[in-house]
Amino acid sequence: MSVVSRQPGGTRGNSLGGLMQVRGILGGIVADLGRRVVAGEWKSGETLPTEAELMAELQVGRSVVREAMRILNAKGLVRSRQMEGTTVMPRANWRLLDPDLIQWRIEAADKKTLLKDLLQVRLALEPGVVWIATATGSDEAKARIHAAWKAKTDVLTESSSPQEQRDHFITHDLEFHRAFLAAVGSEILEQLFSVIEAALSLMIDGQMQARGSTTTLVGMEETNQLHQDVYDAFAAGDADKAERAMRYLIQRAIIDANEGFALSE
Repeated sequence: MSVVSRQPGGTRGNSLGGLMQVRGILGGIVADLGRRVVAGEWKSGETLPTEAELMAELQVGRSVVREAMRILNAKGLVRSRQMEGTTVMPRANWRLLDPDLIQWRIEAADKKTLLKDLLQVRLALEPGVVWIATATGSDEAKARIHAAWKAKTDVLTESSSPQEQRDHFITHDLEFHRAFLAAVGSEILEQLFSVIEAALSLMIDGQMQARGSTTTLVGMEETNQLHQDVYDAFAAGDADKAERAMRYLIQRAIIDANEGFALSE
């Protein structure tokens, strides 16, 4: 294994993850070892290399290896004990909502399983969020949703490169969903947006693969119309209809994403 990259930002600061922001060499070590655990290089119950072996392989000091193991332990990936070394914990112990774990699962080619899990979370969560936002959202919160929708639809007619248009579409699509979560006024729900964000990004990739393009918005008219249905019901103040529209949107997204990943296999 080559020496890990010294690029900053291996582990991101995020209240959902519950960890301090880690950057630099330590962040790179945490990310490297975390990815390898998630990818199955070491199976559940197996022992990781010793401190001395990791120090030699990664070319870092003992304190860095120990701190990395402490962070991975906090994420539920490993457990360190004297005389036993560091062992990989079962997946049931992993903090699966941790943003780093979500990213590492994506990088470990676990997209299909991860997407299924994330979309089920969305299906259970977002229709109710839209209902609450429509029925009880403040004027300020609703104004944010209106603005997010306008920005999202403006992307479809902007004069930019296909890649830029795709990137802008994803950015404003995420803001549209984020605005509904914010309208509920729940800090817990807002912190769960990292789960929704990961699901949306993976879903859009899957939808575009199903339509034969990963760099343009080819064939995205249908999904935009489904979002239009959600917005129209919200704008009309019909919470029940908005809830149904969001549920159908996510159900269609599950079908599209599965088709996209099937084509890529």
